[in-house]
Amino acid sequence: MQKPFSHLLVLLCMALALPANAWAQDVLDDVLDGFDKAPKTVPTDDPLEGFDEPSSSTSATEHSVASPWSVSGSMLFSAAYDYTQNTPTAGSSDKRGLSRARPKANLKIKGNLPDQFSLPVRVLGEASVAHDFVYAVHGRGDYNATVLNSFERDINLGELYASAQLGNGFEITAGRQTIVWGTSENLRVVDVINPLDRRELGMVDIEDVRLPLAMVRADYTAGPWSASALVIPHIRFNKTAPSYSPYDTANGAAPQNDVPSGGLNNTELAARLKGTFSGWDLSLHAANLYDDNGHKETVNGATRIRHERVNMVGISGDIALGNWLVRGEAASFSGLQTLGVPGQDFTRHDILAGVDYTGLSDASMSFEVVNRHLVDWSPALIGEGLKRNSQEYALRYSGDYMHDRVHLTALTTRISPLTKGGGFSRASIEYDVQDALSITGGITLYHDGTRAPFKGLGDNDRIFVEIKQSF
Repeated sequence: MQKPFSHLLVLLCMALALPANAWAQDVLDDVLDGFDKAPKTVPTDDPLEGFDEPSSSTSATEHSVASPWSVSGSMLFSAAYDYTQNTPTAGSSDKRGLSRARPKANLKIKGNLPDQFSLPVRVLGEASVAHDFVYAVHGRGDYNATVLNSFERDINLGELYASAQLGNGFEITAGRQTIVWGTSENLRVVDVINPLDRRELGMVDIEDVRLPLAMVRADYTAGPWSASALVIPHIRFNKTAPSYSPYDTANGAAPQNDVPSGGLNNTELAARLKGTFSGWDLSLHAANLYDDNGHKETVNGATRIRHERVNMVGISGDIALGNWLVRGEAASFSGLQTLGVPGQDFTRHDILAGVDYTGLSDASMSFEVVNRHLVDWSPALIGEGLKRNSQEYALRYSGDYMHDRVHLTALTTRISPLTKGGGFSRASIEYDVQDALSITGGITLYHDGTRAPFKGLGDNDRIFVEIKQSF
């Protein structure tokens, strides 16, 4: 861990956690006078988003006060069929045919704590439970225990936090949270806070696979500017495909993952300063975190996945130009480790550019590309699949038809397409049978390539369907 950078983040977090005094607020209001224009609607990671104030009005015949609490959720059933898997070898599980038959229930509760509290406190909690019957259909004895433990039963606690408004634009949030940084909808550069569920690559979008982390978050807002500081004692990394599952390209030979213990000694730190103006946004980011992906390292003669502390500084922004939205991100990561050159810290520079076009009738398109440049690259890193420059591309189409009852989405991503690094393509059609009932069907195609994580995934093409009832 690089001490000076960590100390800088600690000071920044402490500074943001202190409410501004009245004099500073008056001066800041004078300086920012004239910037109070209504910002454009953009995705946000505001922890209080969606908490509507309860209405105080009543009808002529009803005099009961509206409840400050709301409960929502969904019941859904999803199924998938793998049609390109090969005939299994002796002793291996059969991955062909029906690969999912899973009912799932989601529940969300949000609301306000009683008015007796001196400060406004709002809470949110999410949870889901699922059971996949496909293993009972095929015979549980045909599957490795790692697969059953990972997929058969899934009880998941999502976001769970309380947020208190302390006045003068200052609020603090504690609990399990999901933080979304940056402007990209498909690729990651500065969006480094939450790990991802990567057990089934390409089946759902990034927004649906972020894993919440327990943290304390302080936010301060003044005019168009907002500042956030994060203290994260919860250490958690990406979920990867379990051994002997369809997405396990190592066929059970993947190295074991070493996870540092959580607590104050290993606390991760991050901070962001964001300005939201009429037609454009700008954000500055800094973080000292464990590397989610990790690197291979030989420990006592065995290869394991180790995670080192890395520093990230970055910038992101977007600007609206008529029917176009131009976006960009850039970040520098230092302290990266490799297996090929053990003990040496590497630096990587990531630059992303993207554009959205909304001039189509009831449809939009977006394209994003990112280049990751590894400084001081050497041929010793070839065995790990690390290149001096690596590109990723994402192309998305979204359209709403039949009076917004049919929703079409198509997405394709590639890693270093000129060198056939691999990727996936997914297309789906969602039909709203009723306001709260929908049916979705689609297909996911995997493009086998020379680069992780798509090396060896070409035989996992799937057809999928989902029926969802919301409440």
